[in-house]
Amino acid sequence: MFQGLKRLTAHSAIYGLSDVLGRSMAYLLVPVYTHVMPVEEFGYYGLVYTFIALTNVLFLYGMDSAFLRYYVLAEGRKRDTLSTGYLTMLCTSGGLAVIIFLFAARIAPLIAVSASLTSYIQLAAAVLALDALNAIPFARLRGEGKATMFASLKLMKVMIELGGNCYLVVVLDMGLQGILISNIAGSGIVFLILAGITLRHLSFSWSRETMGRLLKFGLPYVPAGACIIIIETIDRLMLERMAGTETLGIYHAARKLGVGMLVFVTMFRQAWQPFFLETSKEENPRPLFARVLTYFLAIAGAVFLALSFLIDDLVRLSIGGYTLIEASYWEGIGVVPILLAAYVLYGIYVNLTVGVYLEKKTILLPFITAAAALVCILTNLWLIPELGMFGAATASAAAYAVMVTGLYLLGRRYYPIPYEYIRLLKVIFVCGMLFAVRILTESTWPWEVALVAVYPVALAATGFFNAGEVASVRRYLRLRGS
Repeated sequence: MFQGLKRLTAHSAIYGLSDVLGRSMAYLLVPVYTHVMPVEEFGYYGLVYTFIALTNVLFLYGMDSAFLRYYVLAEGRKRDTLSTGYLTMLCTSGGLAVIIFLFAARIAPLIAVSASLTSYIQLAAAVLALDALNAIPFARLRGEGKATMFASLKLMKVMIELGGNCYLVVVLDMGLQGILISNIAGSGIVFLILAGITLRHLSFSWSRETMGRLLKFGLPYVPAGACIIIIETIDRLMLERMAGTETLGIYHAARKLGVGMLVFVTMFRQAWQPFFLETSKEENPRPLFARVLTYFLAIAGAVFLALSFLIDDLVRLSIGGYTLIEASYWEGIGVVPILLAAYVLYGIYVNLTVGVYLEKKTILLPFITAAAALVCILTNLWLIPELGMFGAATASAAAYAVMVTGLYLLGRRYYPIPYEYIRLLKVIFVCGMLFAVRILTESTWPWEVALVAVYPVALAATGFFNAGEVASVRRYLRLRGS
């Protein structure tokens, strides 16, 4: 079991390196954006990328997930699967991008009512096409276990985009247009590199049978993915209409402050699918899958406490007269713990997908995600008028809770896993107690750091760690000390 967990951790670290550095660098641009862009334009930035996230589901139509499954498990048919999937994506991505470009003027009013975003939507079409074309080549690298190459190309993309942002947004003051052009440049250069790598592995044949298998598995991800994206983005669309663009801009900055948890969940998700596909070939992998959830929640608890406790101090820290984000955005700091909890729930949902994935029950995912999306929309309608951005964040957390519940019940029916419920409850209990202590006591950063440091000690006091884990830690410490 420990060897399997070690492999998952190593791959998560490599996949996560690119995402951690990428999001960290992008996060460092938030102070730049908040100091050089008006709050309203920062809100439009959130809306345009909300549109990109929503439309990305149509561009991918589940092909990346379907391709990864069949590419990893179908030995002897890899070239056929790669060629069919990649050639299909070339056609569909180009066609959809042309449609969006031509009808951008009609699409823009659906995204924002307070300004015309037509030119931004046209640029977004190029971003969508390039990212979709990169999806299968990146999935192939994951399926082949080429984590280093995957991470290197991701980092290259990030560095190109960051350089473009610094020049176009800061020097030339191009605002949102500069952000989108930088995105196109990064995705475009990586596309050229990935295309060169991928073409060497294509058979240049197209199989209707293979395409049928991919679509049967992948198409349910369209409504399911659309519902997830709705959950992730509908709050911004509704805030713009119900609370104004200024509130939207503050809330969008607050979501950026939760990047640490999002990075952790993303790096886990990148490694998790290839890991459980390979591990499923072994005898009785289910106890290992259960242990993964336990460790995921334990680490997520530490990230949640650290970010919840320290984010306020970090945001207000002034260096050379500049703070992490401009003072007019500080109002949104209070929603960060709610958003962090929502990301933790999403990570649990990702973990629970193993059952429907292995048993090919993806056709049931849209029912779960649709119920969650409905809860999200209704909760936003209910809470935003009274609570503003706090209502929007709460709606996201409620929706993810519905997704976790639904997928857990589905997994119990089709692929039961013996999860370590007592240990999971101990993590939740300790996090809840420490969070309550922080709320009820005077908050100073030394005290907050001390509370975070107490977390593993409190877990040990509850008997969370088993004998094997304690022995492994002692063995590791002896080796380090020798």
